[in-house]
Amino acid sequence: MTDLYEPFQPLLTDSGLQRFSFKMRQYPASGELRRIVHSYLQVSTLGPSYYPVIPDGTQALFVSRHGTLISGGVTQALNLELPAAGEYFGVRFYPGALRHLFKVNINEIGNCIVEGSFLPSPFIAQLHEVIYQYSNFNSRVKVCDQWLMRQLELQSTNVFDQALSVIYKSRGNINITHDLATDVGVSSRHLNRLFQQYTGFSTKSFSQIIRFQHASRYLSERPESSLQVALKTGYFDQSHLLKDFRLRLKGSLVPFFGRFMSDFYNRYPM
Repeated sequence: MTDLYEPFQPLLTDSGLQRFSFKMRQYPASGELRRIVHSYLQVSTLGPSYYPVIPDGTQALFVSRHGTLISGGVTQALNLELPAAGEYFGVRFYPGALRHLFKVNINEIGNCIVEGSFLPSPFIAQLHEVIYQYSNFNSRVKVCDQWLMRQLELQSTNVFDQALSVIYKSRGNINITHDLATDVGVSSRHLNRLFQQYTGFSTKSFSQIIRFQHASRYLSERPESSLQVALKTGYFDQSHLLKDFRLRLKGSLVPFFGRFMSDFYNRYPM
């Protein structure tokens, strides 16, 4: 049910890319991988910079000339360092999707970025080497697509997939203990173990990230106050939304998003 969720990153909007002087290319995966991989991505920068990421529940593989890194998902914003000018290639995986490719416990790398060697594959170093034999983005996509297809072993995890679908449909606003566990027919404890293993988050924390994602998208696309957004996205009130954003962004809402969308925030006081 990946079509129910489109992760939002302010950097990857037109205004965000312009503000950071980045160029981006993006392409979908092929075949069965479309259920696993959200997109292949390449960002080009003119000099040393950083790549700000907000929580969205996804995992990512970053492949550059400097090495291979993997992000297990974050609950707070972080800055990925881009140490030099050049092209940075990446793979964005849907939440929980890595279980179909690698036998890993994502809970071990939550809220951090680790070396690609964390993945139990003897070919991860080879992937890095092969990708940078090509300077063409389309060729890199093709190589990576073929490599991931060789890793693919689709597993039957109906309970987890059903829970994801319910969370996406509710936009993160659902009672975990009663409504969600009842809908998928398992105990909340069992469901929590699955989410910890596949996403690195508890079921409740993952749902809150999805709610945060929808609020972030509203705030970037619509000239509305945080009060209106809070009411639309399931927060108790405006102060609840602002507190959540301060925690996840490690600072107040306006300065953070102002780096990507200053025109919006200058025109519409929060």
